[in-house]
Amino acid sequence: MTTPRTLTLSDAAEVCGTTKKALERRAERGTLEVGRRGGVRVVEVAELVRVGLLDAGADVQVPAGGSALDRPLAVLARRLAEADADLAELRASLEATEAALRRAREDARLLRSRLAQAAPAVDLLAETA
Repeated sequence: MTTPRTLTLSDAAEVCGTTKKALERRAERGTLEVGRRGGVRVVEVAELVRVGLLDAGADVQVPAGGSALDRPLAVLARRLAEADADLAELRASLEATEAALRRAREDARLLRSRLAQAAPAVDLLAETA
């Protein structure tokens, strides 16, 4: 298993043997740099080492039960799959619409051509009437 590069604050607290609130306070004081991923506050493992909460080279594993990021990531993966399916449907619809437009333009071109051919006959009929 590979060591994660980032942990949620809850996971980091468990790995470091402290509380999430303690890590939040460090972040508020500016002594711990945290970021956000998918609306969840995360901290890099390297940052935990930098501030002395973890030993360099420590084997960091996500606590049992998975990371708090797993659920939001699963939701995002599902939404992405749905968006891909929607995109495929939209592309198919666009291609069908473009094909219908090409047929309509060709029909219009043929009608203009026939009208242009019929126009002299109509003019001739008008002159004889």
